[in-house]
Amino acid sequence: MSMLTDLGGQIMESRHSFDINPALYTRTQSLFDAKRRKLPPDAVERLAREVVERLAEKRDVLNGRVAALPPAVTNPELVNTFCDILLAPDASIALRFLEESLSPVVAERGDLYGYIAAASRQLGDRWDADEVTYLQVTLAVGKLYAVVRSVGASRDAEYVDPNPRKYAVFANVPGEQHTLGVSVAAEVFRDAGWEISLQLDRSHAELVDCVSANRPAVIGLSLSSPMGLDPLVRLVIALRLALPTIIIAVAGGDDTDEDTLRTLVDLDLVITNAEQAQSDLSRILSLEATA
Repeated sequence: MSMLTDLGGQIMESRHSFDINPALYTRTQSLFDAKRRKLPPDAVERLAREVVERLAEKRDVLNGRVAALPPAVTNPELVNTFCDILLAPDASIALRFLEESLSPVVAERGDLYGYIAAASRQLGDRWDADEVTYLQVTLAVGKLYAVVRSVGASRDAEYVDPNPRKYAVFANVPGEQHTLGVSVAAEVFRDAGWEISLQLDRSHAELVDCVSANRPAVIGLSLSSPMGLDPLVRLVIALRLALPTIIIAVAGGDDTDEDTLRTLVDLDLVITNAEQAQSDLSRILSLEATA
């Protein structure tokens, strides 16, 4: 039986078979809010569409297994209430609804994803019908994404690999023209015993499909200029939704602000040199295996 720490710090018994991580929910929702405030409106709209469309189609990807679920049976009244709560100003209400209203009617994480997908579809329908404002939609999408991250980013102990494979996909951010740095980094990692799939000049969709199909432990992304920040933010969100447990590392160019990367992008590691990155990633993999 899992446990939930509420926003006030109290430990509460959980009635479902998946873990809820309130700290990760708060952090992810805050990161999405930072994106909403700092990125151009058209970039934020692309992010919101990415989340809504991917979650509306989401199938259960649980602990490294891909399972096509039968259509989930959802309570329309609960879906409607979930959507209303996502549109409400108070970000904490969504977690309360998850614990108090949804957890009694879902048995597995996949059942929960049925409600998430249904709420996402309804949110998209309301958006397309101009029933909600741009501000409401972007705030709601941030909370919906944070909910998915808070229930999908940890692995159940029975599925954790005690000897995680050092396998990574390395790629340049879509639209970036400079590939020498990421190519050199791939060779350095290979020399250190890593298996690296180098994906150069791939589109957003191609990279997401590659990660979904090959399921690497790590994806390393090269950002050569601040112009690639918007595509990077969108790609990271899509990768988190495609494979919640993946470790995401980014190497920025000389004129990339590391603080911006850390505060705006949902990353696990900012790479400053390949040797240190190997050590840091090995440590993260070891921690995941023993968590």
